Amino acid sequence: MRNLIKILPLEYILTKPKTFNQTKDRLYREYNQCSPKDMEQQWFVRFLRKHFPDNKTIINFFGPYGAPFLIKRKFEGKKVFHTAEDVEHPLTNRHLYYGDYCLDYVDLAMGYGEVDDPRYLRFPIWVKWFFSPEDDEQTIRDRIKAINESHYEKTNECVLINRHDSRGTREMVYNGVKDILDIKLAGQWRNNTRELWDKYDNNKDLYLRTFKFNICAENNDTEHYVTEKIFDAFKAGCIPLYYGSLNNPEPGLINHDAVIFWNKNGSNEETRNKILELKNNEKYYREFISQPKLLPAMEDYIIDRFARLKKHFARVLSE
Repeated sequence: MRNLIKILPLEYILTKPKTFNQTKDRLYREYNQCSPKDMEQQWFVRFLRKHFPDNKTIINFFGPYGAPFLIKRKFEGKKVFHTAEDVEHPLTNRHLYYGDYCLDYVDLAMGYGEVDDPRYLRFPIWVKWFFSPEDDEQTIRDRIKAINESHYEKTNECVLINRHDSRGTREMVYNGVKDILDIKLAGQWRNNTRELWDKYDNNKDLYLRTFKFNICAENNDTEHYVTEKIFDAFKAGCIPLYYGSLNNPEPGLINHDAVIFWNKNGSNEETRNKILELKNNEKYYREFISQPKLLPAMEDYIIDRFARLKKHFARVLSE
């Protein structure tokens, strides 16, 4: 492999896509992204099929996985960059290559950050995770209501489900509570149970529903970077033990009183005492878990994201 790399031109190494996928009509194509095998199931493709069924313009989607200079090349049709990764965390390759969301090279870019550019739309992954591209306004409201009203019988204390922990954020929270909670590690990282696979057929939502607490630390502590993890906990009726997004995830949209935040640089004694009280006092636990998880502004926010996305695609297709 080393000899092969030596004889390949640098441009080839830097521009050859790591992944490629396309719809059967080749209208929608995706590079360097974790798209489903059936490209018709890609979230944005479904959105476009619904709202722009007569579109004949090719759209090339790009992600932040590999081949950082591929997106700079000329392509037939339009170019859209979207990321489920944190590209704003400093001193990382993703920040180096994608920290500007490639706005100089694309017609539309989407990610977690707050960027003042007419070609950019904040569209974090959790929006795609919990809302379908075909949803109308009432369906959006119904989904939010269902999350706020989620209650399940709990038979386990705490769970952590992650593939990796490259920055030690999950280990930090885990080490801080492992002496007061019975924690099942159900992902690849430090796995100590096969229940998720053997009993629940790898259905994370059904498995989470059996736990009171869910350690759901982000991989990076970057402002505005909020993934699906805390929403997974809410949907399953778990109390999130959270670290990330400067411990200010989606202000005005998430009820922070329904979250237990872990402090990286200060004392967590009060936090540990609260966890113990929730563990041992059923009345307190019931009151805590009965709080709304998502605030009223969430409805209008999601409806607005959908409307802005439709407007952006209309702009892209008309230019």
